[in-house]
Amino acid sequence: MKKRSFQKRFRKRITLKTIIFGGLFFCLSIASGYFLIFSPFLWVQRIEIEETRNVPVLEIEEITKANLEGKLWSLIPQKSLILLPIDKIRQDILDRFPEIRAVTIEKKKPNPFSLDQISSGVGLYIKVEERESIGIWCQLNSTTTDQIVSFEDRVNKCFYIDQQGIIFRESPLVSGNLVVNIYSQIKDSVDLREKITSEEVIDFILLVNKRLSRIETVDGNRLNIVGFEIVSIENLRITTSFGWQIYFNPSFSVDSQLNALEMVLLQDIKENYSVLEYIDLSIEGRVYYK
Repeated sequence: MKKRSFQKRFRKRITLKTIIFGGLFFCLSIASGYFLIFSPFLWVQRIEIEETRNVPVLEIEEITKANLEGKLWSLIPQKSLILLPIDKIRQDILDRFPEIRAVTIEKKKPNPFSLDQISSGVGLYIKVEERESIGIWCQLNSTTTDQIVSFEDRVNKCFYIDQQGIIFRESPLVSGNLVVNIYSQIKDSVDLREKITSEEVIDFILLVNKRLSRIETVDGNRLNIVGFEIVSIENLRITTSFGWQIYFNPSFSVDSQLNALEMVLLQDIKENYSVLEYIDLSIEGRVYYK
């Protein structure tokens, strides 16, 4: 009987201790959660945005503030350090500015041992990576015929394009040797952030644009490019300032096609280059001209 009585008292003590410590732990958890969420010490107090070239910093700041002012279930502030909607801020900035390629957001926690940092609170540091324009891409009207030579007469809309082949901002048609003008015929309408062509084709275009100007005719004239027309993945047509075209195949080596071009200009065509219609380099190992 004594043994059973002792066991009952022992179980009661264990149960009481469990209830007390469980209650204390629960209260402590609630207090800690409340502090982490509702304490202004852990709220974002400052927003730092790295300087940009074309994107308005104030608009990025407004997007960030609008997200921080939001509340979960209309009660819990999202500007708390542990509830910051980082992914949503990043996506909202990308959605608003097609010319931004990537967004990096870092939390800056205050140093508890520094009075200055404690008073300034939590900070957000935002850095955006803007797209670099390599030229202008223009959509050609699909209703026109191949007999129309002038690109200006065939253009629908033009956009800045980056090295990934993505268009990101509308642009006027700009002529001249300093601008890489790329054209293609797309039946449907296009949207910003749309990938118009592959990176490989863009790299090919940039290499040809860089190296073609080094090639001269027999009388010393250089080949200047009016525009690049992407007909297909394996058919890139260049219109020269002389009015005739050169057909390239981006699937093959740039060097081999340019070497073949230089050879046929200097050895076969010579001074008759002014009456050409085209030079076709698109078939590997062969050159056709008319």
